[in-house]
Amino acid sequence: MGSKGRLIVLLAVVAVAAGVISSGAAFAQTETSSAAKHKVTFVWGDTSEPSSLNPFRGYLATDFYFWTSSYHLLTDFTINDLNARPGLAEKIDVSSDGMTFTYHIRQGIKWSDGQPLTANDVAWTLNTYKSNHAYLPQGYLTLIDGEVKATDDYTVVFHSTMPTSLYTGKVPYLYDYILPEHIWSKFDQPKQYDNYSAYQGVPAGEVGSGPFVIAEYKTGEYVRMVRNPYWSGPQPHVDELIYSIYKNEDAEAEALKAGQIDFGYFDSANIYNSLKGVANITTMNGTIPSFDEIGMNTGSAYEKAGNGFTPHGDGHPALQDPIVRRAIRMAIDSQTLVDKVLLGYGLPGTSIIPPVSVKGARWEPTGDEVIPFDIAGANKLLDDAGYKDTDGDGVREMPDGGQPLEFRYYVQTSDQNTIKVAPFVKSWLADIGIKADVTAMSSGRLGDEINAGTYDLFHWGWIPDPDPDSALSWFQCEQRPPDGSSYGNNDSYYCNPEYDKLYVAQRTELDVQARWDIVHQMQKMYYDSCAYAVIWYGPILQAYRNDLFTGYMSQPAPNGDLLAGYSMDVWWNLRPVGEAGGTTRTGGVSAGVWIGLVIGIAVVIAAVMLGRRSRRESEEQA
Repeated sequence: MGSKGRLIVLLAVVAVAAGVISSGAAFAQTETSSAAKHKVTFVWGDTSEPSSLNPFRGYLATDFYFWTSSYHLLTDFTINDLNARPGLAEKIDVSSDGMTFTYHIRQGIKWSDGQPLTANDVAWTLNTYKSNHAYLPQGYLTLIDGEVKATDDYTVVFHSTMPTSLYTGKVPYLYDYILPEHIWSKFDQPKQYDNYSAYQGVPAGEVGSGPFVIAEYKTGEYVRMVRNPYWSGPQPHVDELIYSIYKNEDAEAEALKAGQIDFGYFDSANIYNSLKGVANITTMNGTIPSFDEIGMNTGSAYEKAGNGFTPHGDGHPALQDPIVRRAIRMAIDSQTLVDKVLLGYGLPGTSIIPPVSVKGARWEPTGDEVIPFDIAGANKLLDDAGYKDTDGDGVREMPDGGQPLEFRYYVQTSDQNTIKVAPFVKSWLADIGIKADVTAMSSGRLGDEINAGTYDLFHWGWIPDPDPDSALSWFQCEQRPPDGSSYGNNDSYYCNPEYDKLYVAQRTELDVQARWDIVHQMQKMYYDSCAYAVIWYGPILQAYRNDLFTGYMSQPAPNGDLLAGYSMDVWWNLRPVGEAGGTTRTGGVSAGVWIGLVIGIAVVIAAVMLGRRSRRESEEQA
C-alpha cells in the first residue's frame, strides 16, 4: 500500500474516533440532569516524563505534582506567598535551646486503604529517608541527631545536633512526604525501594493520604490518579486526574484546542503565544522559584579525594580556572536570551536564589558586583591569563600551548529552550576563542554524563524550595556526585570549604536577619565563582480550557503555578464549569476509553511515521 493509502486509513480511523468522542461529549452534556453520578475527569498535559513517582528516587519538578496530591507534608505552604503554615503537624513545640522539637500530628487522617495515619508513620518515614540516603528527602534531615521517635500515636519528638530555626514550622522546610509504614516497611534493604511502586510502575491500589492516589502509570503515556475513599478533608469535585505525556508541544497545544486536555504546561513561548486569543482558552504567564543555568565542570577529575568523593570523569582542565569561567559568563547575554528565546517572558539571571523566594533571602548583585555581558572584556581576561590562539585556527589553547579550549556542551531533547539557546552561546563563545561542540540528549542521559563527570558545559534548570537552604545545600563539597555512577546535586562539582562553613552557619543562626546576611554572602560567593552562569529566571507558561474547569489557584499569587506543585488545596477547589451551569467532560466516555482512543490512533500514526519514529529513537539514544 502506498503512502496515500496509509493516509486514507489513518483519516478513516481518526474520523471514527472523532465520532465516538463527539457522541460521548454529547452524552455528557445531556446527562447532567440525570440523578446518576458521572465520573468527572480532569486531564492536564506536558512533555515532561516523571523521573520516578517513588519519593525515595524522584528528583524532577514534575514528580512533585503527584506527591503533593498523594501525601502530606508536616509543614505546608501558604497559597499566596509560599511561606509556612501548619500541615500534618498542627502544632510544633520548640525547646528554649532550639534543639528539641515536638510535632503534634493532626488526628483523624486515614490512608487510602482505611488505616489511620499516626506518629509511627511520620517517625518511620523520616528515619528511613535519613538512613537510606533518599535522593531529595534526606537533605532536610541532616541536622537531626539520632532517631525521630513517636512518643504516642500523635506525637513525634526529635533533637537537632545544634540550634536551628529550620524545624520550627516558621519556614517552609522539611519538604519530606510522609509514607505509610505498613506498606513501605515490607522492604528492608535500600535497593528494594527501587523496585517498589512508581520506580518500575505503579500497582493499582497505591496507598496515600492525600485527596488522590496513584492508580496507574504508563511510561511515555500517562499517570492516572483516583479519589482517596478515606479522604476526610474538603471533598474534591473531580473523581480522576490524568497527566497526559506528549512527545512535543505542538501535539499538546492541538489537544488543548480540541478539548482533549483541560490544561497544559508549555516551554515554547511561540507555542504559548499561538494559544492566545483562541476561543475558550485562557493563557497565563506565571512566576515560580526557578532558574536555568549553563553549568560548568569545575573539576570532577582534578579535585582531591576524600569524604566519600573519588575524582572521576574527563572534564576540560581549563574549567578549573575561575578566570575562564568568568570569561564564559561575560560572553553570555542573558537579556538577549530572554528576548529571543523566551520572547520576553522571564528575567535575566544572576543569583541561585530566584526572585520568588522567602522574603529577605535573595541577594542580587549591584554596581561593580554585576558580571556584565562584555565580549571585549572576556577576551582581555583570557589574553591576560595566557590563553592564546597560537595556531591561528580561532580557538585558544591552554597557557602551556597544549589542549585547545574546545568544550562539550550538552542540551536536552526534551527541553526545546535549551536547544534554542545553544546557537547563541556557541556563537558568543566563538567570539572569545572557545569552541563549543553542541550535543542534544535525553535528560536521563545528561544526568548520567554529569554523574560520570564526562561533560564540560550543560544547560539545565532548577526549581528550588522557597526557603534558600535547599538550593544553597546543593553546592557543598559533599553534594558532588561521588564516584562516577552515583547521583549528587552538585552538578558543577564546585567545592569551597569556606562556602560549606557558611552553609552550616546559616542553618544554625536563630536570628532571621543575621541568617539572611550569611545567605547573601553564600550567593555572592557562588556567583563570583561562575560555576554556574544563571541565564534566566524562567516563566511557567500555562493555558487551560475556560469552558471545562474552573477553580485554579495561583501559587504564589497573583501569577504563579495554577496547579499543585506546592499546596494540595487546588485539588478540592478545582471543579467543572458545568457545576455553575456550563458543560464539562463528565460521564459518557470514561478516561480509559479516552486513553484507548488516543493509543489506538497513535498506533496507526506510528505505522504512517515509522521512519520518523526510528530517527527520533536514534536521537534519544545519541
